[in-house]
Amino acid sequence: MPERRHFIINPKSLRGDRFVLNGQEGRHAARVARMNSGDGITLLDRSGAAYEAVVETVNGERIEGRIDYKIDRYHEPAINIYLGIGILKGAKMDAVIEKCTELGVRSITPLVLENSVKLSINLQRLQKISLSAMKQCGRGGQPEVNDVQKLSAWVDKSSGESKFVLHDSPESVTLAAHLTSSSPCSEVWLAVGSEGGFSPTEVETFSAAGFRHASLGSRRLRAETAAIVSVALSEQILSQEPAVE
Repeated sequence: MPERRHFIINPKSLRGDRFVLNGQEGRHAARVARMNSGDGITLLDRSGAAYEAVVETVNGERIEGRIDYKIDRYHEPAINIYLGIGILKGAKMDAVIEKCTELGVRSITPLVLENSVKLSINLQRLQKISLSAMKQCGRGGQPEVNDVQKLSAWVDKSSGESKFVLHDSPESVTLAAHLTSSSPCSEVWLAVGSEGGFSPTEVETFSAAGFRHASLGSRRLRAETAAIVSVALSEQILSQEPAVE
């Protein structure tokens, strides 16, 4: 069975059981993927839904066809994962955006920390990286990639009981242990420091807001590795169906 191809479509180009794919995505579908009449195609609207469709006509860079059915929450995780991470330099931040998008994160917020070396990001570029990763991995929703925020502003938005700060301390428990013992939840908040880690004042801010200290084991991981691993663990552990007795 041939692999289904994913393309991003503007919701305005979906009309009943018909679709029109043009612009950059139409160009890619027609000239790179070489879609033809009768080919199956999966359209992603970035809000979480996917549309299984069939190409009927290819006219230059404009593709039209029939929508067979809609799939809500297409390859989206059962929980919402909110990641706050100290701003990282260059390719490190790119890797966090790309890989965490693939792993199902709901939101990524770069944080300005006391130990931050870099204080700004190219937001448009990071959003494009996220969109490309979303399309490549085949998920219906594009994560929110937010502009830089102060740590206090992000912490104030956090909610629920499943909130963890990656920080080695005497009271730290592995993130996996925290997650497996957690009550069923719909969201998890994860905080990861930049290369310099969190300051004592920042750790206190997290503790006061109900964030529990968590570790990823005895080895010291790079910030980008810690972010990717923590999102992967959260998605895998908290999205599991409960065992049937």
